[in-house]
Amino acid sequence: MSSPTTPLASKRAPFAASWRPWSQPVDEELICRTICGLLNKVTATTLDGIAERFAETIVRVERSGDADAMEVCAGLLVQRCVADPPRLTLFASMVQRAVDEAEGEDLRWRAVDPYHLGNPAGSLQSTLRTAVLDELQRALGSERVEDSLALSAFVGELLVLGVLCCGDVLDLLNVLFTETGKSSDYHCVTLCRILRRVVSSTEASSLVDGLALIEHIEGILEEDTISLRIRYMMMDILDQAFYPRPQDVFSSDLQRSEVYGLRDALDDEDDVTGISSRIVAPPEAHNPASSEQCYIEAKALIASRDLHKAEAFCRSLRPARRCRFLQALVSIALASGEEGDAQLVATFLSKPTTRALSEATPGILHKAFEPEIAALEDTVLDVPAAYRLMALMLSAAALSQYEFEDLAARIVVRENAARDRLLDEVAALAIVQGDETFRLSAVVEETSEDEAPSSEYAIAY
Repeated sequence: MSSPTTPLASKRAPFAASWRPWSQPVDEELICRTICGLLNKVTATTLDGIAERFAETIVRVERSGDADAMEVCAGLLVQRCVADPPRLTLFASMVQRAVDEAEGEDLRWRAVDPYHLGNPAGSLQSTLRTAVLDELQRALGSERVEDSLALSAFVGELLVLGVLCCGDVLDLLNVLFTETGKSSDYHCVTLCRILRRVVSSTEASSLVDGLALIEHIEGILEEDTISLRIRYMMMDILDQAFYPRPQDVFSSDLQRSEVYGLRDALDDEDDVTGISSRIVAPPEAHNPASSEQCYIEAKALIASRDLHKAEAFCRSLRPARRCRFLQALVSIALASGEEGDAQLVATFLSKPTTRALSEATPGILHKAFEPEIAALEDTVLDVPAAYRLMALMLSAAALSQYEFEDLAARIVVRENAARDRLLDEVAALAIVQGDETFRLSAVVEETSEDEAPSSEYAIAY
């Protein structure tokens, strides 16, 4: 037994070092197997769950401070990008999720310990930056074409997602621009793999300025020795850099309205008619399809050509949703640019069942056609036959002459030529003036290949 006079502190073992988040060791082999398994399993449908597990693994490695384990993770990502280019976007999304989670982890620790300092050199962001850029430089030097294209696309994705910044890729882009100026098609294609993702991103304007793309491309176009292929590719990138056209994250306007809860006159009308519909509507009408479902069914109709199924679906909708379904049909047929799709929609609109449903709700066809007709002058830039396709569908709808002229007057243009152009196209489809409606039979007769269109605009197609 110890003496009562012996201080208690002298008998205690010294305190262990205080716990730090990076004091947890990791098994490098286990981490390697985990990362490989996650990269093998990731698909578009499992991205959220896989990305979350991937982020947890990366954060655990960063906590340990094991730089070798982090280099293994970065190396596995680079190898998988080279071996599986179709899933580059998924891999880049996983990296972004892991980087964001690691930054959030540092912020949380800094809230507890103001003197907490992370280890940027051992983070996935810095390690992957070094690994992918070095591997791309080696691939360019050894002229491994497929590897270079895959890695350059991955660099573009990381740059767009913010994992890489403009300063990280400036040296690489300078090399690519220099070799492209020497008429190297190989380096030009690699360069375009990066730039096309930049100019189509939502942050295109800031990235174009940060990389000084316009100045570099204009310098290349001043060279007389570049090939026509390089000149065309650089002019295309320059046009997109001047006028960025970012990709829409939504597949349709209907989906955007559903996600953001946007409302318009159709939704208000739906609420007003909802009281009476509960009394007279059949049971299946109590749960009408969403706007997105209307768009999906419209696409299915165009693909399957099943008019009976489309009639049943249209009959089950409330008036406001029915209008959205018809609007989706017109929009999809017009965007396809195929006369067969427009003819299918015209056939559907001319069926007695569809006309009866339209007459039950006055003005439904007018509202269905109005958005696409208003933007017709812009649509014709992408679909040269837009006026004829629209006239084909309009001529099958049960619209009066007054309603049609009112729709034609809504085309947003600087001059009145667009209104006359649409009128000419419908006139070519033999409008029946007697009953102020349009015959579908006239559509079939007048659109034969043997007869030339009477509109001077149709000749320009």
